[in-house]
Parts: sequence; C-alpha cells; structure tokens
Amino acid sequence: MKRYFTFMMTLLVFVCNFISVSAEELNFNARAYILVDAKTGQVLYEHNATETRLYPASTTKIMTAILALELGDPDQIMTASKEAVYDIGKDGMNIGIMPGEQIPMRNLLDAMLISSANETANIIAENLCDTRQDFIDLMNEKAREIGALDTHFENPCGAHDDNHYTTAADMAKIAVYAMRNEEFRKIVEKKSYQMPPTNKHDDWPVLYSTNKLLRNSKNELFRVTGIKTGYTGPAGQNLVSSAINDEGMELIGVVMGVMQTTPTENSYTYSEKLLEYGFKNFALQKVIDKNQTVKSVYVSEAEDNTEMLDLVTSDELECVLPIDKSKWNISVNKVIDPQIVAPVQAGQVLGYIECTRNGTLLGKVDIIASKSIEAAPKNDINEEIKKGISQNNTLKNIITIILTLVAIFIIMRISLRIISRRIYASKRFK
Repeated sequence: MKRYFTFMMTLLVFVCNFISVSAEELNFNARAYILVDAKTGQVLYEHNATETRLYPASTTKIMTAILALELGDPDQIMTASKEAVYDIGKDGMNIGIMPGEQIPMRNLLDAMLISSANETANIIAENLCDTRQDFIDLMNEKAREIGALDTHFENPCGAHDDNHYTTAADMAKIAVYAMRNEEFRKIVEKKSYQMPPTNKHDDWPVLYSTNKLLRNSKNELFRVTGIKTGYTGPAGQNLVSSAINDEGMELIGVVMGVMQTTPTENSYTYSEKLLEYGFKNFALQKVIDKNQTVKSVYVSEAEDNTEMLDLVTSDELECVLPIDKSKWNISVNKVIDPQIVAPVQAGQVLGYIECTRNGTLLGKVDIIASKSIEAAPKNDINEEIKKGISQNNTLKNIITIILTLVAIFIIMRISLRIISRRIYASKRFK
C-alpha cells in the first residue's frame, strides 16, 4: 500500500508539472498572441497571430526607433514644433515637451521607448524628414522590407487611427529586427530614465518604464530584457516583451488586444505566462558539432588519386528547439561543390549545411576541407613541348617583322631611284 501511495504521488507530481507547461494553459483573454525565438524568428507558439486589423498603439514606436537609429545621428539636436507637441491623439502619453524645445535625439529615444511619450515620436519624425508624412512612408516601406506585410502605419506615435493596424505575427517580426540593434536593446532594458536639462526645462521628473513586466518580474526561469507597451481604448492592452535565460536563449512574446483587465489577468501576466511556456518547453539544442564529418570525397587532379578528403563542419550549431526531441522536425540541406579539384587547402570552404524548421532557417554552417591535398605534378615532356612551341612562335614572329621591314626598305629604295631618274631626265631635255 505504501509503494502504491508513493507511486501515485509521483504520478500526480508529474501530471501537475506537465499541465503547468502544456499549451492548454495558454488560454488568454486576448485577441492574439505569439512567441518566437529572438534570434531566428522561429514561431514557438501562436494564437490568432495573423488576425488582421489589430491596433498596435504605442508598440508603433518600435518601428519609429528602428528608423531613427538607422537614419539619424543620436547627437543631433532636434527642435519640437507646436504640431509635434500637441498632435498626440486622445489621452496620448506625453512628458510635457514645449514648442521650440531643443533635445538630442538620443534623449528623445529614451523618453519615447521608456515612458512612451507620444510627442517625442513626432519630433523625431519631423526632424529626420522634410515632413512627418515622409517619415510615415518610410515606416511602411521598412515594414514591407522586414516582412510585416499586414501592417500599415498612419503616424509615428501609435495614436489611434482605423487605418493604423498590424498583426501579432508582424509585431513579432518587427521586434526581432529591432532587438538585433544593440542601441535599441540598451534603451528598452532601462527601468527608468532621467532627462538632462534643456533650453525649456531646468530639470525633469524621473521617467519610469511603462513596462511593468520589466520593472517587477522576478521569474526564476528568465530575465526580462524589454521591450514596449501599447494602449488605447480601441486597441486594448498590448505588450511586446523579451526575456533571456542563463543558457543565452532569448524569446520574444507579443500579446495584443487585452480588453478586460484585472490585477491577475492583463498583458503583463499573460506575457509572463507566454514566456514561461517557452522556457519550460524549449531549450538551446546542439544540432551540428564542430568538425563533424559530412562526406568523404576523391579530389580531381590530386597527387595521390586514391586519397580521400573528409569534408567537415567549420563550427557547431545550436538552435532553439523543443525539449522533446520527437518534436524537432528539422530539415537538413547539404550543398557541396560538385567537383573538387586539387590543390585544396585545409579549412577551404567547399559548401555549407543549413537547418530549417517549419520553413524557418535555424542556422547555417560552412563545410570545409579537413586537410590539404596537393595537386599532381604536371607532365614534364608536355611542358617542354609547350615551351618549344611557344619559343618557335616567338621566333616566327620576329622573322616576320624583320622580313616586313626589309621589304619596306627595298620598296622605298626602288621608289627613290625612279623619282631621281625622272628628275634627272627632265633637267637634261630642258
């Protein structure tokens, strides 16, 4: 009976642990959510991720920051126009910047991404382009470049507009792109910020991050690394979040359209559960070892035509994959030069191997030569014949030139004699 009780308790613990990480628990009161690998964009979990016409609200500022960092100079002094300061939408977030205030772009970026100040986005847009509309056009162009094809922006700050929309999947793509920029990462990881004095402000209050998950999370599985909140009445609560664990695996979660919130059910709690799901069910898994033999081949024109050359991997490859290996579902593609000809140097790149999962490229590793292979010596007789032929051709060319010059000389001598005789004859009969 005691053994039976111990067995049942063990089974109960296992079942509870399984349920705690199962996909069934990800039943959020949100319109859409998605979890992706921050390195590759590989989708790990999704719900209504491609549902169109979701409003991004202030998560729009991720795109504004991308363009600012790519097009602008962080030290550029930007001047706030009256339009930029006041055109922030109904109940738009702001920090009280005044018309005519001059602020470096780096400070505007901090205020925009940390405290979500709408006017900062407008100021950046107007100072980087001739018009704010020109900047918005670049935002939409950048979205298409990133692959966010179901996204359209009408302003740089996220103020509500029926034609300003996105999807959870698109926001994940934009976030993955943004988090590859080290300057962006440094900003969105800050929990607070103190603006320096300007020509209109001697001092500012401390600006605290609107991302409560970043400020308050004490999760043992991961450390939150960013990135951006968003809220309007029509949009509901949105949160794009990122976190990393001790292994270096970083995940990005997007939760959109949380309309009814409570202290325990909101975009922050949903995002934390979404990230927990990822860190409990996925891990960095080694797919390819360094110096792993891919193929052994004969090398054409080698000194020893019976010697084999091992083609090996140049490095290891680790990918975010399910802890359960039966769910890996990886496709491996090997591309090797069709004809390898000596000489070959050790470490010479002769192809590559790439791994994909569900259509997403997980990584790529070069295939290299494991050793050097010398070329077979050339046939000396043939070389001498070629050399003799070359020398004969040179001699023939020289003789031809000499004969041509002699012929020209003879013709000129004869011509001069004929002319001289004619002149002499004409003088004689005068």
